[in-house]
Amino acid sequence: MAAENHPPYTREAFERMRAAAQSVERREGLLLAGVSVTLGVAQLIFLRWADHHLDRPTKLAFEIPAFLAYLVIVGGLLWRFVRRINAARPRCPQCGARLTELSERVAAATGRCDSCGGQLLS
Repeated sequence: MAAENHPPYTREAFERMRAAAQSVERREGLLLAGVSVTLGVAQLIFLRWADHHLDRPTKLAFEIPAFLAYLVIVGGLLWRFVRRINAARPRCPQCGARLTELSERVAAATGRCDSCGGQLLS
């Protein structure tokens, strides 16, 4: 990444960015967990029902596409989860690196970026 060399954040601005990232993580995490658990339980209920009411070829004709659809939906939500969290995380004003959760804690404690060592907080 090219050096950005913007002025350091104020402590208040940095804490607002951290809180916004945590809010996005909480919201997206709840959506991901809710959808994956709900669809997983629905599949288990269907499997139990299908064991008693359908012959094996018919059951497999429903199970396999349903499972693949589950993987696509949960995979898409996981991709969205990661992208939205990364987009919400603050960047180092010196090097432009996205601060991970650990990097945010280091920056809050030291005032410096753990990637480039640049001043993050004024």
